[in-house]
Amino acid sequence: MRHLPWVILTYVVAAFLTTLVVSSAVHSGFQRFGVADFRPLGLPIAMSSIIAFVAGVVFFVIFVRNRRIMTFTDEVIGELLKVTWPTRDETVKASVTVVVTTAFVASLMAVYDVIWVRVFRVVDWIMENRLYRYDVLMDYISGLIS
Repeated sequence: MRHLPWVILTYVVAAFLTTLVVSSAVHSGFQRFGVADFRPLGLPIAMSSIIAFVAGVVFFVIFVRNRRIMTFTDEVIGELLKVTWPTRDETVKASVTVVVTTAFVASLMAVYDVIWVRVFRVVDWIMENRLYRYDVLMDYISGLIS
């Protein structure tokens, strides 16, 4: 293991996040089924927090003891260390490009929306006035001309 400290840090963060998710899920489950989230033996933490902590520890232990997972995580960290990350200037230029392109496409879609709303208003007006029938259309046009 060339990157063991980073691997362990990754697992600690993942276990912490697992603890947060499980705590929220168990607490919600308790509320959903009307079970009180009690504090066993007068401890200062709730049962949902204890269950979540145990889940986080189990997650951490399983991942640390599994050699394949450790090797995979070590290789992933090794590959991430090889990445050439963009400079601040490159990041700003790319972000500006994305924002400008997004604004342009949004404006274009707004124009298309306005055009199509007007087209459908005309179609709706034609349908309401029965101008799709040739005889009614001719009567309407002759009324405009005279």
